[in-house]
Amino acid sequence: MPLSKNINEKFNDLKFILANQDKQSIKMSAHGGYSILFVYPPKEEKEYLQTIKRQYSDAYFINIAELLVKFIDDNGPEEFFSIYKEYASEPEKLFKSEYAEGDFFGMILKEIKRADEQSKLTILIRTGALYGTGIENLNIMDSVIVQHLHLPLIIMYPATIGADGKLKFLNHKLASDYRAIVI
Repeated sequence: MPLSKNINEKFNDLKFILANQDKQSIKMSAHGGYSILFVYPPKEEKEYLQTIKRQYSDAYFINIAELLVKFIDDNGPEEFFSIYKEYASEPEKLFKSEYAEGDFFGMILKEIKRADEQSKLTILIRTGALYGTGIENLNIMDSVIVQHLHLPLIIMYPATIGADGKLKFLNHKLASDYRAIVI
């Protein structure tokens, strides 16, 4: 169970995987995916983010919360909130269209691609901002861009393991860990 380890053990596990597993072995362990889902208690996010930024200072960090604000600003706040009300029951239509060009999901994928083009280890942080967008971690992990990265995608993931043994994003929403190695 990933949450039974302390922060130092988890970061040691991450360091070991990055140093000792090649792309094929990660994909085998991650059911064909090329991601590492770094699970931590939501209440401890600040400590985990400080640690990963310190230990991987050369990585390309993608702050999902900042991207969400940029997405809203780019669309104009008034326009965004008007459209958001219209799609409140189907947020994925606003944040993740089938074309994924000018939507929020597309912005995330463009940033991941930009990091890969710089040969940087890519780390998604503040992923709690995905809640309510209809974008699931599996959507990101299954994308063609992530599948073809040079280095694995690390997703900092605030979640708990429920009594049923299932991963719960932000202690609430069932989450998929199928396309990732879970730490």
